Amino acid sequence: MIKNVLITGGNKGIGKAIKNKFESEGYNVFVLGKKKLKKKNYFSVNLKNLDEVKRFAKKVHKKKIDILINNAGISTEDNVCNFKLYKMLEIHRVNFYSSTIIANSVLKNMINNNWGRIVNITSIFGEYARENRLSYITSKFLLNSFTKSLAVDFSKYNILSNSVAPGVTSTDLTNKMLKNSYTKRKMIKNIPMKRFAKIDEISELVFHLGSGENKFITGQQIFVDGGYSII
Repeated sequence: MIKNVLITGGNKGIGKAIKNKFESEGYNVFVLGKKKLKKKNYFSVNLKNLDEVKRFAKKVHKKKIDILINNAGISTEDNVCNFKLYKMLEIHRVNFYSSTIIANSVLKNMINNNWGRIVNITSIFGEYARENRLSYITSKFLLNSFTKSLAVDFSKYNILSNSVAPGVTSTDLTNKMLKNSYTKRKMIKNIPMKRFAKIDEISELVFHLGSGENKFITGQQIFVDGGYSII
């Protein structure tokens, strides 16, 4: 039987690569994004608005999702001296709270089937702090803690939950932000592989963890960072 996959933030970058990978392997993929698009299996949802997320959760419950990929995420520059509470809450709603609400809506089907996979896209900076990223770092730390909680509570139902923590990845957004070649060279110097991750390298791991290929890995956060986190 073809399994149903839900990917949040699946319109571009890593999310789009994950979508393409699952589709290429024959899965039925649903995508959640913020853009207003008329596409099959596409939902437009503002994850900053938790009431809207709750309404979406009621709809998606009927789709009988087998695999959930919580990929959507936003960031800003802030620290404890200059952060704006409203902005921090926005980031936490998108990066963390919406993931818990959506997971709640799909878990019943997974439990009934005694099978499910959840992959949360975190970040190496949720484990190894980065300057001026207070709201982002704390949201990704929470998301990984959520992964562990899911694993402890639901692995007995063959629902395996894991986090994938990318390092700096070569996306359109990253390339736009790193126009300064000096900054880019400085970052690459600190990566043993001497390059950024490619989006397909992230999507391949997410597919393994989120598909039937994974039979025993649960509760883990796996870094895809070219060795950055070990030095």
